[in-house]
Amino acid sequence: MEHSARKLMVAASRREWRCAALALGAWLLVGCGFTVTSDRPPYADLDQKEKDAVDVIIRELTAFNAQIKARTKYSIDEVIDKERIDVSFEGLIFSANIGDNVIHVATWENLSDEQRTTIQGWWKCATLAATEQSYKKFFYQFMALMQGVKQYMYKALTPTWLFQHRTLFSMEKDSVRTSLAHYAAVGRSAEMWNFVTALCAPVKAQHTATYEPNFNKQYLAAHVTELANPENPVGYMYFICRWVDLGKAEAMDLTVELNWLRDLPLP
Repeated sequence: MEHSARKLMVAASRREWRCAALALGAWLLVGCGFTVTSDRPPYADLDQKEKDAVDVIIRELTAFNAQIKARTKYSIDEVIDKERIDVSFEGLIFSANIGDNVIHVATWENLSDEQRTTIQGWWKCATLAATEQSYKKFFYQFMALMQGVKQYMYKALTPTWLFQHRTLFSMEKDSVRTSLAHYAAVGRSAEMWNFVTALCAPVKAQHTATYEPNFNKQYLAAHVTELANPENPVGYMYFICRWVDLGKAEAMDLTVELNWLRDLPLP
């Protein structure tokens, strides 16, 4: 595998990229020399594990797109394209949509051994094989769907409007809640709600004392590069889990959610 063609460009040192600014979409650090390159390999050049990941992500986004089309005048057709799913980078734990019509998702195989063990520690899986199974479901389905929700928001409101008027905290909370509403609408709430709840239980058990007092939009804005450190974004994982808690309590009918996102109020 050609590392230069397979990675996000990282021109800065690890110390330098920690001063970067997180783009809306989560777990994607941009700035201070740490940038996303559009020089992605085509789907045909991906290895089989990467192709498998893209195929799962496309299926998840296609199902959501069908719901969007059935309930609104919009679509996310532009990202239902294997060439618009970026899985070719290595050594970074994140999933993102920064408004460039590309869905970025880190694959299990492109993580380091240390990162895989770190994720096992988040979720307290008994084995690395079990961690791999959970990672692929969480990132290739749930997190990918969250990026599809952001794509819908970009279509309905434009990235410029969202970046000016919505906080990262609000966008992530909305994306989680609408993802949960989608799973309810397509009859998968028992599967996916229970799945993410189970993964989040050990995360919250380990990290509530550290992060719960600071679970708010102001702290996230001020500490996002620390929380979303793509080598080990455990703080951001905690925030995702708390947005899941809120989403389960607040999720509405999917049509109501999509209409609310289309008509988002100012923060």
